[in-house]
Amino acid sequence: MRISVLFFVFLIIFTLNASAMLGSKGNYKWWKDPQIVTKLDLNTQQVNTIDGIFKSYKKTFINYKKQLRYQEVELKKELQNPKAKKENVLQLIDGIEDTKAAYTRTKVEMYLKVKDVLTPQQQSTLHQIKLRFRPYHR
Repeated sequence: MRISVLFFVFLIIFTLNASAMLGSKGNYKWWKDPQIVTKLDLNTQQVNTIDGIFKSYKKTFINYKKQLRYQEVELKKELQNPKAKKENVLQLIDGIEDTKAAYTRTKVEMYLKVKDVLTPQQQSTLHQIKLRFRPYHR
């Protein structure tokens, strides 16, 4: 159980940091990378299923990011306001943290779906691939 949880955390970190690993490639689709597909021995159905999972969450993630940017701008304005009340600032911070939590929860839900598409061996191999890229996002 503990190893499974640790692996899952690494899977999340791998996917979250994919763009950091590859520099300017913003929306890196690791499940379509020929080298990773070969190493994981992904079949076409798995690639299509993973792609569908990511596509189904895309608008949700865009909305979370927009909401978070808006909330951060509002917080900045409130902090610059000389008449700002502590309660208002704290309420804005709570809103930001709620949005971050919802975003993280949604990401985890998505990655659980992706994990279900992979065999245990593929999950292990993906974990090993992630470990190779660790130096790039430190």
